[in-house]
Amino acid sequence: MLNLPRWQTIVIAGITLLSALFALPNLLPASVLQHLPQWYASSRINLGLDLRGGAHFLLEADLRSVLTERLTNLSDAVRSELRKQQVPFKDVSVEAGRALVVSLRDEANRSKALEAIRAVDPALALSGSGETIRVAYSDQEMAKRKKEVIDQSIEILRRRVDETGTLEPTITRQGDERILLQVPGIKDTSDLKRKINQTAKLTFHLVNEDLAATGQNIPQTVPPTTFLVPTREGMLELRRTNPKAWEDIQAANPRLSPEQICRRYQPQCLPVLKRVVVGGEDLDDSKATFEQQQGGRPIISFTFNSAGGRAFCTATRNNIGKRLAIQLDGEIISAPVVQSAICGGSGIITGSFTTQQTQEQSLLLRSGALPATLSIIQESTVGADLGADAIQAGTVAALTGTVLVAVFMFVAYGPVFGGFANLAMLVNLLMVFAGMSILGASLTLPGIAGLVLTAGLAVDANVLIY
Repeated sequence: MLNLPRWQTIVIAGITLLSALFALPNLLPASVLQHLPQWYASSRINLGLDLRGGAHFLLEADLRSVLTERLTNLSDAVRSELRKQQVPFKDVSVEAGRALVVSLRDEANRSKALEAIRAVDPALALSGSGETIRVAYSDQEMAKRKKEVIDQSIEILRRRVDETGTLEPTITRQGDERILLQVPGIKDTSDLKRKINQTAKLTFHLVNEDLAATGQNIPQTVPPTTFLVPTREGMLELRRTNPKAWEDIQAANPRLSPEQICRRYQPQCLPVLKRVVVGGEDLDDSKATFEQQQGGRPIISFTFNSAGGRAFCTATRNNIGKRLAIQLDGEIISAPVVQSAICGGSGIITGSFTTQQTQEQSLLLRSGALPATLSIIQESTVGADLGADAIQAGTVAALTGTVLVAVFMFVAYGPVFGGFANLAMLVNLLMVFAGMSILGASLTLPGIAGLVLTAGLAVDANVLIY
């Protein structure tokens, strides 16, 4: 006969009791759970998309726009370096999503220009001949940057979905440019789609006062260091006076750039310098609050990290009397005149916001800006009825499989040893449920099949060991 030390018996009994205790919240009704401690009541198994119902999205990232933007920023650095090295050039233009084209005034300065460009970024691939130099990222560097954009988008999406209170979203990479998002338990997808479609990209730019002083809303030509951005008031007016144009802008795929909107639909726009004074990546925190003066209107307060605070302080100190445009998702929401240096590392964003808008925007800014615009190319919803059918079918299958295994053990090994094996199997399943509850894991239809397989393996292990 097998004799176990007392301490082993106590440990086994204790682990079994704790497992039963942590698995119990899955069986208790909501009326009982609300009277229990939050940490204990929330230790439950979440149902996956196929059991609970929910939304399924396949998203595609607009990597071309991201690369174009980075090449635009690179063009400013190349211009500055060429001027610093006193290399005369005609123009530095951007091929959308592909490369920069540098046009020199004299082919004799080519070698000097190449050295200047390599000083900006040694990883750049240079080609071309004569007075033309083509500047692009190498294939390896391009693949690396694309992967970084997708990985960053996945992490930001996870933060946004988690902050809405949704449990266990599945967010995975699909190929080079796509993301699969599955959110169980969600019925109305409109709020979620709005959060997905907003990049929440916040940047601060100086207004080109020389161009703005001409009084032209849409200048015929703008310098290469400047671009046009519509104001929020201008877009609201366009929506009121020309609903068709507003619908065209919203439906455009790929998304229209701010300058394209200004040129094509001519809302109120401002010329701003392309150089970013400080960006949303330097935000530490963002909150929805109310202004103490002016009737307590809804505003967004923000706090920079140390690097962003220093950059903001320097920019405001050196540009007193000029306008600083605050651009959010391709619209200028405010362009206040800098009255004095702002060195506290914090500020507020005012505008024609509703309370709900400030809460949503502060959430998006706090979770981070999406590096690329995400387009929904496939969407499907699993209804709660289908999920209930799957739960019922899975439960029947699981119980039937477990009972058949138990009956076979009784028949093959007798009531005593078969009973011991079945008891161990039940303890094994109890520990699995307890572990899933503690981790807040999701149970899916394949997971139910895995539990049945676990029952078979548990009794098999008992036969082999004992």
